[in-house]
Amino acid sequence: MPSKPKTEQEKNPEGFFTSPVGHIRDRIIIHPSMEIPKEGLYVALNGYGFLIKPGVEVDIPRPVRLMIDTRIKTETLQGDDGKEYTRDIPRVTYTLVKEGVNVPGPEVIDAEQERAGQEVTFP
Repeated sequence: MPSKPKTEQEKNPEGFFTSPVGHIRDRIIIHPSMEIPKEGLYVALNGYGFLIKPGVEVDIPRPVRLMIDTRIKTETLQGDDGKEYTRDIPRVTYTLVKEGVNVPGPEVIDAEQERAGQEVTFP
């Protein structure tokens, strides 16, 4: 019996966000700004919400961080020559403290492989 072909989501699960579980997490600090309420920045991706307070380290799934990167605003400036120029600037700025905070180091993977006697995969 022929096997069913894999869907795009099965081939490339990191490209799809169906749940925060299983995604690599990144640690960021959102910079305070006039556009972000003191209660924090609320972002949602596919029905999963995250409240990120400015100035506080938080671990968020990488797809959420990448979505924050897409939030831009276009600013129009007038140059010295009188022409108008536009530039895209981020609406939300942050410091990336660490990528892959939930990914174990090589020593953990090697220890698990020795213990299990097989290849081990982590998110």
